[in-house]
Amino acid sequence: METREKIIQVALEQFLVFGIRAVTMDEIARQVGMSKKTLYEEFSSKEELVNASFEVALKEDECAFDQMMEEDEGVIGHLLRMTRYLRERFSSMNPLLMHEIQRFYPKCWKKLEEFKRDHAWKGIVEVLEKGKQSGDFRREINSEILAFMRLEQITSAFSGNVPGGKYSLLEYHLQILDHFIHGILTEQGRSNYYKKLAIHQS
Repeated sequence: METREKIIQVALEQFLVFGIRAVTMDEIARQVGMSKKTLYEEFSSKEELVNASFEVALKEDECAFDQMMEEDEGVIGHLLRMTRYLRERFSSMNPLLMHEIQRFYPKCWKKLEEFKRDHAWKGIVEVLEKGKQSGDFRREINSEILAFMRLEQITSAFSGNVPGGKYSLLEYHLQILDHFIHGILTEQGRSNYYKKLAIHQS
């Protein structure tokens, strides 16, 4: 692995778990096994490293979403794969991470917003339309509005306002996803969902 890729990998792991402000360039250099001087030769500032790290994270998400769209398991299978992906993505993510990016790293936040608008939103609309055609999702739902609402649900979970601070980010995300899924399913879709859910959990 090239030095730059190694730095990004370690930095991203640290940012996701501890948040950005809690992780110093000294700590990243120590984790990578290099001097801080060598680290600054690759990245002139922490901001540059943050931007590069989350650009890689977004590419990973984009590839994962594209792969989910290509796999032909139907819309119910897609929902279950998305649930599994969110579980893996948010299981150890620091709840203050997105708030820090929005407040202190505007260039990185802009990239996240562009990804949400140009990629994630379109993907959700496509899945919702397929589900309406298959009879698994309610035909009367407005796919564009529901896709926007779903993305806002995800964003809101990073505001730091998880009720009472007693639930993890993962628990919060899985609950709102479960609520969203049951709001769009038809009776046929509900039956298919629980059948596939049982298979995935066995």
